[in-house]
Amino acid sequence: MLGITKTAIFANSKGGVGKSTLALLMGLGLATRSGRDKIELIDLDPQATSSDSLKRFTNHRFSVVQDNDFFLGNGFPNNAKITNHVQSKEHFRDINNYIIIDSPAGSDPVRSSFFMNSNIIFVPTSVSDADLFATRKFLDALHQLFEENQASNGPKPPPVVILPMMVDSRDEFNEMRTAFSDVPAYFGRALYYSPLFRRAFRAEANDENVKMLLRESSDYTLWLTNLMIHSHQIHVQPNKLFQL
Repeated sequence: MLGITKTAIFANSKGGVGKSTLALLMGLGLATRSGRDKIELIDLDPQATSSDSLKRFTNHRFSVVQDNDFFLGNGFPNNAKITNHVQSKEHFRDINNYIIIDSPAGSDPVRSSFFMNSNIIFVPTSVSDADLFATRKFLDALHQLFEENQASNGPKPPPVVILPMMVDSRDEFNEMRTAFSDVPAYFGRALYYSPLFRRAFRAEANDENVKMLLRESSDYTLWLTNLMIHSHQIHVQPNKLFQL
């Protein structure tokens, strides 16, 4: 089936939780699944970690976008500009388009109405107290955005998936699941820690670091990309945490 446009956002107000790492896995994972689909990564992070690292892989199917016009003078996202850019991809009906948005730390969902035009929102976090606390605040703000949107008869909110990052053990995974047990969101698979993630953004000879990372995380990357491709099958946001 061709002509599909899907948008995934990696978001959290907390920095260092793995948004850029997951954007890298999603982008390259999608690019290696099909020889025809087009993948675009929109980097809204001023640090430009994902875009700087992925530019060397760009070609006629895989592109990286950084645009100062995606922000207003006050530093808030230019929601209209971002939304119009995403919707422009819907005019290409003979191919599938996948758009990945790497959002910056400190992003405020209430000021980011473009979130509502995505197909799925991924919220990565680690098990540290600081990350868990910040993530809960972010999820509360995201829920506020959804409520305000529904009150104004806006589009249906996209599904939200919490992604446990750099987990060391099953006990840590269970600890995170307990911490979010009352949150109306989905709970994804754990991405277990590997030293390879420290080298994910280096430009090593022949990109051996990226090849090794993709091989080691192949099962996880397949699951993650499948979740984006089939996000339309996630119909109802749960009333409390639901394990995928």
